[in-house]
Amino acid sequence: MLILACTLLVLLLILPFVPGTRELIKRRDAAPLYINIDYHKDPRYFAVSCKKLFLGSLKTPITVGEVRDVMLSKEEKVQIVGTVHVPAGSVIENILYVVQHLESETNVSFEKEIYVRGTARIGENNRLQALACDGDIHLMKGTKFFRWLDAEGSITVEGPCALGVGATCSGMLSLTRQCTFMKLYGFPVSVNVDPALLREDDTLGGESVIASGSLPLRDCSAIPASSRLNCDIISSKSMTIGEHAVIQGHIKTHGNLAIGAHVTIVGNIFAEGNIEIGLQSHVMGTIFSQARVLLKQGVRVGAKNRIKSVIGKKSVALEDNVIVYGFIMTEGMGVVV
Repeated sequence: MLILACTLLVLLLILPFVPGTRELIKRRDAAPLYINIDYHKDPRYFAVSCKKLFLGSLKTPITVGEVRDVMLSKEEKVQIVGTVHVPAGSVIENILYVVQHLESETNVSFEKEIYVRGTARIGENNRLQALACDGDIHLMKGTKFFRWLDAEGSITVEGPCALGVGATCSGMLSLTRQCTFMKLYGFPVSVNVDPALLREDDTLGGESVIASGSLPLRDCSAIPASSRLNCDIISSKSMTIGEHAVIQGHIKTHGNLAIGAHVTIVGNIFAEGNIEIGLQSHVMGTIFSQARVLLKQGVRVGAKNRIKSVIGKKSVALEDNVIVYGFIMTEGMGVVV
């Protein structure tokens, strides 16, 4: 009995080392795990998938005016129209496939998805689920999206609108005050923008150099106005950066970050707390906060040759003349104030 117990004890001691020993001998996993570093999720994924689904389901020649039963995610009725003008107060119950252009008057309700091959002009106080458009989209005030909208061209918002889960486009996405959103993507996303600011962005150069090997500045609570720093900044507490400072480096703080007016930051910004970017400041990197982000009047993020992101987990607020080249995202509420 003692011999059996000793044998079992020895086996229990040896068994955990068997897989490792076998791998050392045969080396089946000698190569490193493959990771595609060029992978990125298409920000316009919903629209691209929707269009493929439409075009795949409507393979046969289409006839303007017909209503066709097609299999999308489930069996649906698709109404095929040419150029359509939807009267005020209408309720459109079928999915719409618009061969040319779409225009709607006030208080129209679209109960299903819409795919427009031309341009779309949506009237005041419309209600839509999702809209994919091969041209430009123009939204009048009071329009509400319950899901998403996407344009191959530009998106122009004339008044306060609710933009659903996401509003994305290949061109400029122009917003006005009191618009709400969760995800935006455009080149650029702009708020009541002064055209002179966009012309100024045309003169921006390439990537600025962040010095490698410089020791980071640690645990400071304030950067004086007009400072010139060429290093990363890491702080375990909240921090302020004075106006007209130039920081060529990344910033990370475990507290809140308040950046003054006319500040230039070449690197990325990360904060566990709130981030406030002051008037006319320019951040060339990504902005990420676990809490809230406020971009004050005239703030620019990225450039035409530098696509970046603004992410505020709890909320993102934008003021007038803000320009962001790329993404704006939040899991909470995004609003133009």
